[in-house]
Amino acid sequence: MRLPGLFYVLTTMVIIVIWCFSINWSNLHEAAKRLFCLKLGQFDIAEDIHGPLTEDLETDCANTDCPVNYFHFQLRSGAANVMPPKICFNNTIIMGGIRNNAGQGLNIVLVNGVTGEVLRSNYFNMETGDAEELLGYLKTIKPGNIVLVASYVDPAAKLTDEIRDIFSVLGSTMVRSVRPRDSWVFAGAYRIKEPSPFEKLIQNDMKMNAYGDWPEMGEIVGCFPRMYN
Repeated sequence: MRLPGLFYVLTTMVIIVIWCFSINWSNLHEAAKRLFCLKLGQFDIAEDIHGPLTEDLETDCANTDCPVNYFHFQLRSGAANVMPPKICFNNTIIMGGIRNNAGQGLNIVLVNGVTGEVLRSNYFNMETGDAEELLGYLKTIKPGNIVLVASYVDPAAKLTDEIRDIFSVLGSTMVRSVRPRDSWVFAGAYRIKEPSPFEKLIQNDMKMNAYGDWPEMGEIVGCFPRMYN
């Protein structure tokens, strides 16, 4: 083989070897990173949440058969600062990522508890928003209204005592314990006679958090009794 031809073959082989090594090194590096993160209890939030967690979180409401005169609902708080919350009522997604209408803070849906008609839905940023705006929204709630709440990122920074009092009147027993970056979901009604059984609070605890600086998602799936005037 002539020298130029031999040089061409050797050069090609070197390029192929370098290319293969770069692929293998990338795989090895990724594997090592995952092993290291597992050992420390850390992970890539965006990768983990946008992977298997999103497969069934956004497109459907949880399947639950409710008796006559009960409304099916599903509440799911957001996950970390990546996966938005979801609020379903009567097997329909009212707020969530798939509708692009959920946001940071508190996501709140008001429903006519007699007819099941969705009256209003909105989210209130509890870090940069105006607490008076949320207070005004809550003061529109009337007897017979059902209130559905799902938190995202931080529900507490502007959760004033007056706002907490209103949620307490709606049946919440946990709102006074809601703190920054907690996961909170709640379903109640105006002047409910008993504390609402539909509430979950997962508090931010760096030793127990599922997603680094954030706890796991809170979720409630249930049947809310129809209200009567």
